[in-house]
Amino acid sequence: MVNSSESELLARVKQADDEAFRVLFEKYHAMLFRNVFYKLRDERLAQDIAQEAFLKFWVYRDRIKPHLPFFPYVEKMARNLILDHYKRENVRAKHRDHVQRLVDIPPEQPDEEVRLLQLEEKIRHVVVKYLPEKCRAIFLLSRVEGLSNPQIAEMLGISRKTVENQLYNALKVLRKKCSEHLG
Repeated sequence: MVNSSESELLARVKQADDEAFRVLFEKYHAMLFRNVFYKLRDERLAQDIAQEAFLKFWVYRDRIKPHLPFFPYVEKMARNLILDHYKRENVRAKHRDHVQRLVDIPPEQPDEEVRLLQLEEKIRHVVVKYLPEKCRAIFLLSRVEGLSNPQIAEMLGISRKTVENQLYNALKVLRKKCSEHLG
């Protein structure tokens, strides 16, 4: 059970009281940072994740249950952010490995290398010129940053179905505009 002063602070934060939030931040930020740093051993990243956990807490303050303790709640948010970080790093590593393998394998035909470079340039051009801003942002988060559809939906505050539809539309435009490079 949470003490009454913390319970009152949480109730005030739920009502968007930024002064109550500041009190919780000042009281618990250093503890959360140490906890995250212990897991990551990277000071800058630990600082970013600790602050992002507090930011998420503020964004989702309407879900606060003032009778429950604050620190385990924000600590769980930080733990999830750490997991998301490792997932993104794994995706980036896989892409780096894949690209390195493509670079290390000499193309069977010199024309093939030129064709791949032209396709990459065409894709960049189509993404910038033909995709609407929201569609472009979702496509880049998915294909470049390696985020999952649920992560993108949560980050942008939209439904998972909207993310799926936007990715479908982006791929449809890319197929149409890049068809001469694919065939």
